[in-house]
Amino acid sequence: MNIKKFRFVIFVLVFSILTVLLFSLGINAEEQYVLRLAHDQTSGHPYDLGAQRFGEAVEARTNGAVTIKIYPASQLGDTAEQIEGLKMGTLDLSIAAFSHVSQFVPELGIFGAPYLFESDKQFANVFDGEVGQILDEISLKRYDIRLLTTYTSGNRVLFNSKRSVFTPNDLSDLKIRVMTGPADALTWKTFGAIATPMAYSELYSAMQAGVVDGGENECVSVLRNKFYEPCPYIATTYHLVLPMGVFISNKTFQELPEEYRKIVLEEAQKSAIWERDYITRMNNEALDEMISKYGVKANLIDKVAFMEKGKPVQEIVAKNLGVMDLLEKIRAAKN
Repeated sequence: MNIKKFRFVIFVLVFSILTVLLFSLGINAEEQYVLRLAHDQTSGHPYDLGAQRFGEAVEARTNGAVTIKIYPASQLGDTAEQIEGLKMGTLDLSIAAFSHVSQFVPELGIFGAPYLFESDKQFANVFDGEVGQILDEISLKRYDIRLLTTYTSGNRVLFNSKRSVFTPNDLSDLKIRVMTGPADALTWKTFGAIATPMAYSELYSAMQAGVVDGGENECVSVLRNKFYEPCPYIATTYHLVLPMGVFISNKTFQELPEEYRKIVLEEAQKSAIWERDYITRMNNEALDEMISKYGVKANLIDKVAFMEKGKPVQEIVAKNLGVMDLLEKIRAAKN
């Protein structure tokens, strides 16, 4: 056998052995999936940490066949742009507030109504049960996106630059930045404030410039985004527990093999259970830190007064959206 034939035989043998090994290990270059996940919070935020746990678990369980690359702090656009990317298939995953996604899936707007959830258990019962399945089906039908699971912001507070707020009367003439959902502006108008819809990315500079007097968010985000600098007054209104959906492009979801879809769904849910517990603890610590370290003036509110004004917003929004049945399911889930 001449040298050329010998080399060719060796090449064929080596190639055949490697091919068998690769297939036996389940590693096929054509079955590698790199998914991009975007969100609007800073790196290290509980949403971001939840996404990291999600990605690490998926990569481990698929032996590296599916990896998730995370883009925090609106690197791939604001929430609306991210959701449009899911629809077009140019983005794979997004962690997005229901209030923002409601411009594409209107039914999600009901979750911007105040005082919907009485406990963490009720929140879990809603999104890990029948309502969560219904919302996934609605999202798919409306905008060709899937709801994998739901994170939470925890209880949200009011922060402003002017004064302490104890009752709805104290909100008179305060310009408060609100999200774009149908319930958000109505809620704060009902409370007595001047509701001002605005992109989240513009909020800090708007408060600095006096375009708005404040906003509302969970304490972790207030701390990480340094909103306490222009707005040192915090009222623990706890008016809203904002659902943060982990959405996936249906195009991406369908391209994944069935075994990988199952893994993605399971690990998304596990990461949500972890994130919900973690952000509750972090919100408490963040409020304590802002008070002790940065001199924030925090106070309790007359919750009964706020709830009396806010509760009717639930029915108004539900009727306008045609989701009274969903509202009843949400209320029933507290038991």
